[in-house]
Amino acid sequence: MSERALTYEAVQSKLAPAMADATTVGDAVRAAASLWPDRDYLTFAPTGETLTFTDVHRQSNRLANALADIGVEPGDRVGIYYENSPAFVVAIYACAKLGAIQAPINWKYREREVTHAIEAAEISTVLVQADDDYHERLAPVAADYDTLERVAVTDGSIDLDGGDTYSLPSLLREASDDPPARDVEYEDAFAIMYTSGTTGLPKPAVLTHRSYLLAAKSFLGAPLSPDGANYNPYPLFHVNNQAYSMLGSLVLGGRYVLGDAFTASGFFDIVSQYDVTSFNLIGGVPKMLDATYDEIPENSLDLAIGPISGELWEPFEDRLDLDVVQIYSQTESPVLLMNHPDLDARRVPAIGKPMFPDLGHEAWVQDEDGEELIGETGELVRTDPGAMNGYWKRPEKTEETLREGRIYSGDVARKDAEGFLYYVDRKKFMVRRGGENISAQEVENVIDELPGVSESAVLPVPHDVLGEEVKALVQRRDDSITERDIVDRVAETLAPYKVPRYVEFTESFPRTPTERIRRVQLADEEAERADHGWDRNKEYPDWDEE
Repeated sequence: MSERALTYEAVQSKLAPAMADATTVGDAVRAAASLWPDRDYLTFAPTGETLTFTDVHRQSNRLANALADIGVEPGDRVGIYYENSPAFVVAIYACAKLGAIQAPINWKYREREVTHAIEAAEISTVLVQADDDYHERLAPVAADYDTLERVAVTDGSIDLDGGDTYSLPSLLREASDDPPARDVEYEDAFAIMYTSGTTGLPKPAVLTHRSYLLAAKSFLGAPLSPDGANYNPYPLFHVNNQAYSMLGSLVLGGRYVLGDAFTASGFFDIVSQYDVTSFNLIGGVPKMLDATYDEIPENSLDLAIGPISGELWEPFEDRLDLDVVQIYSQTESPVLLMNHPDLDARRVPAIGKPMFPDLGHEAWVQDEDGEELIGETGELVRTDPGAMNGYWKRPEKTEETLREGRIYSGDVARKDAEGFLYYVDRKKFMVRRGGENISAQEVENVIDELPGVSESAVLPVPHDVLGEEVKALVQRRDDSITERDIVDRVAETLAPYKVPRYVEFTESFPRTPTERIRRVQLADEEAERADHGWDRNKEYPDWDEE
């Protein structure tokens, strides 16, 4: 019975027939409005704003028609430059109905990163909220990037050189809320989501309607109820919130409680206020909650879904009196590994088995020669029926990850004789800080541009709550360069979570015979140290106010 719970057939049997038959994300929204017209769907936790399935259906129709009226066509890339909000959700669904490709832009990005996001996906239309900081970051891109044709702002107007600018409220007043007349197919591209690449700037992964629907349904392998409410406070520019909580709740007919950010101190207030029954985990959440509460308040939670370490799993379940279902996925490969739909069949601390083996989702561990391994560590490889089409117009990068229908994860794992998979470590070199994957090379590139810097290496430093912190080891040409200079350079160029907490100067780096920095050796040494060098939080606490 437990193995059957992993199948697509088992999940489909739990869905309303009209929803099970939906072949696009827009079809799923229409089906939800028809099945549960007056049922609450989306609640925005910071404000309490609540939309029914019908509200979301009509508002996304109206926005899709407004975008069509200004020339957005199927296949056009639409940048959504919003913070978490109901408007963000509506914009995603509007793109689905229009046949456009949504390309969310991380609202934490600085100008350089915004430029990359727009250029990498060849975005022609941007929806931006009414915020001067976002407008200032967008303005130089619009002026320099010829294919950015349209910018629509959520409130008021915006003056930009290059492209047409629109007031979104004005467009919506003139638009119909009838379903847009566009033909959209299961295999059509629906989203460009940016991965945290290890060899430079994030790569634009192209996901289809098939990718999203299969990902959402794989999430429903967990014991979720349509009478419950799933809470997700993480950014909507990530697949976790969009595909699993947002779309998974819609497909199930359940309530979706959207947060604007995770805070441990306010967590149980939200759980209590909105009768939350399940929530999505990221790495640091269990320790944050544990450090915040001497006693866990009485609450409605029964399920936590997400990655968790083996040593925390059972204590976390016991302390919060709930069940944990561990999952694993990647942006490029969003159909889940799950441990386990059948709660009695879970194996601590495994990341699970592939959902939907009946659709050809297989996972194994192999060595560098491609030989499958059992009980030994190697690279995790999958055949995911919901895998990305590739990176947008990057065939060489696509070939590194997706070859002959197989997704090469870059993660080191182990598989036991019963088919359970266990995450071991990363093969790719990155820093994983509080749920965000940070490309070491992206930060190094910024530091190395600073006059007086010869070379740098960005390393992960263990952190009890965030998982890892960022450290920059820097070789200088000019001794007048200070630790503050390093922090300021990254802070003015990249999102705040990428700014090194620790900075240390070195005379030289250990190198391979081919003159590459031995980053793994440095990271291993860092993990053994108690003192990681100059600490931004102590020496420069107002760094982000400069």
